Amino acid sequence: MIPSSRYGLSQLSNRPILSIISISLILRFTTTLLLLVTHRFLPSFDADATKLSSPLFPSYWEAFVRWDTVYFLEIAKDGYTKEQRFAFSPGLPGILRFGGELLRRVRGAEEVSFEDMVLTGIVSTTMATTGAAVLLYKLSFQLFRSREYSLATSILFLLAPARAVLHAVPYTEPFSALFTFAGMLSFIQHQDFLSSIMFACGATFRAQGAVLGLGFFGWRWILEKPFAATRFSPRRLVQGIVVTSFLSLISASPFLAFQAYAYREHCSSPILLRPWCSSTFGFSYGWIQSHYWNVGPFRYWTLLQLPNFLLASPVLLLSFSASYSYYSSQPRFVRSKTLPFLFPSSPPPPRSSSDQRRPFLSPALLPFIHLHTATTLLLLVSSHVQIVLRLCIVDPVVWWYAADLVLARDGTEMRRWGERWIWYSVVWGTISIVLWALFLPPA
Repeated sequence: MIPSSRYGLSQLSNRPILSIISISLILRFTTTLLLLVTHRFLPSFDADATKLSSPLFPSYWEAFVRWDTVYFLEIAKDGYTKEQRFAFSPGLPGILRFGGELLRRVRGAEEVSFEDMVLTGIVSTTMATTGAAVLLYKLSFQLFRSREYSLATSILFLLAPARAVLHAVPYTEPFSALFTFAGMLSFIQHQDFLSSIMFACGATFRAQGAVLGLGFFGWRWILEKPFAATRFSPRRLVQGIVVTSFLSLISASPFLAFQAYAYREHCSSPILLRPWCSSTFGFSYGWIQSHYWNVGPFRYWTLLQLPNFLLASPVLLLSFSASYSYYSSQPRFVRSKTLPFLFPSSPPPPRSSSDQRRPFLSPALLPFIHLHTATTLLLLVSSHVQIVLRLCIVDPVVWWYAADLVLARDGTEMRRWGERWIWYSVVWGTISIVLWALFLPPA
């Protein structure tokens, strides 16, 4: 029996969807209030770096305009007029522009204002965050059939460390999480075409969404189905490669279309030819990330960046602990399912009574764990490591493992780590709101 009474999950799980929506809206209100109060009474660090082009932009909106939000709003206003803007996918700027146009018409104004677009962003991210939490609950319940565990997962997601990004400002992570969870839910329900559409929607907000289809569909159609029977089937393998290619192309199509647009804008004239036009298949994304933000393998591994590694360490430790806990619990099963062409099929090992109380060790989670591990390693090695504080929002494995710790048996070391994670989420989540308002890292 999962010991959930301490956190009131038994009562909340009677109406889980309503509970999730209520908690999400309460966090949205309190986060926004703290953001505005902090911005009102404390000076911002280097506030000029977040100024928009409009000199008439009201100061009370500035609390919401920090870091990448400046790019989103400028793109929504003026389009992709500068090369570095192509590092940002068009999904969120498109929503900001569309909503801003609607509000402009309601007001009878001549042009879209930044205020209209910020308000659009606040409302739309509220819907995206709440929808993502509900979908995470449905995804978790579909996998584990436990209301309390699924509810705990969604609540911990709503308490993510990057509180401002999830509950206050116009940012891409809530939308990415919404469509990622929707795609995963469709995938485990064997609705692969719908799943590819959901992953494609997610790819319009973050470029990383373009590879989700390849991973999940490749797992099912290339690794599972051809080796499912007692004998390997070459015919099923060929069919699987075709199906995987088709579905993955759908998932990646928004990213590919956006790269084609960037190529047309910057590579049409031989006089203004940019370096990336003749390399990396003419894709701008990787080159722009490297050139403007110094993204690349081990580039961030300097003594100067040590504070950012320390800030990211709680999420990194939780993430790697999740991978280790899963892999070490059933190594032969993991090996045979991951490399079926090298190792004979091995069923999941018999689970002890204590392991049976851990939904996190479900065999169905293996492709999710692989994706989680690869993403965490990529963030550690090749990215600005502190962004793991907000990108963990999109990773359900983080929240499944956190719920695994929180709902462990009383008195166990796992339970104590779960309690520490809750305290960290609450304390750091509050601090992160203040840092955001003051334009201080981590972004």
